[in-house]
Amino acid sequence: MNETTDPNNQILLMAIIAFYWAFLGSWSKRQSRPGDDKAKPDDAPTERLAGSNEITSSGDTPLEVIRKSDPSFDPATFLAGAKAAYEVVLLAYASADIQTLKRLVGPEVLDIFERAIAGRRDRAEMLQLTFIGTNDAKVVDALEENGTAEIAVRFVSDVVSVTRSANNDIVSGDPQQIIEVIDTWTFACDIQSRKRNWMLIATDGG
Repeated sequence: MNETTDPNNQILLMAIIAFYWAFLGSWSKRQSRPGDDKAKPDDAPTERLAGSNEITSSGDTPLEVIRKSDPSFDPATFLAGAKAAYEVVLLAYASADIQTLKRLVGPEVLDIFERAIAGRRDRAEMLQLTFIGTNDAKVVDALEENGTAEIAVRFVSDVVSVTRSANNDIVSGDPQQIIEVIDTWTFACDIQSRKRNWMLIATDGG
């Protein structure tokens, strides 16, 4: 996928996100209990480009803190939406689609992405990204505090990533190589709001 991403594909992916995220709007408005025993993931977003939905069924899982507040919360539906958002954000980042990023990521992550995109533009470079697929998506942490729910998801995906110069020379990456990327992204939502829009608030490679 390159800087001239097919707009039809972007529209389709945005529709998928809206569909899944709409399901998540059924969260209750009850004030939640803070998950004191769950450490918050590192907030430092990275530029690393990071498939089966997986929820462990044993005892005390990270999502128990969410389920205690809202037994109707559907982890599988959340993960489906998170996977769709993951792909759209990566493609939007690659194609310098700031407007799409503004709808899906929080201010801190947006600032990182905008500066990276501006740097690419200043160097007259183009990022070509082909998203092969997400092999695994698993919730690794979750908390609720002060009316805000945060869920960290670990993604394992395959991509082809190549950065080219204005002369089409390869600056980094290999167009013939599929690489496995592991990222942990944290999504947040104000559960006291009628519009419960999940936003990407932190990324962590590895």
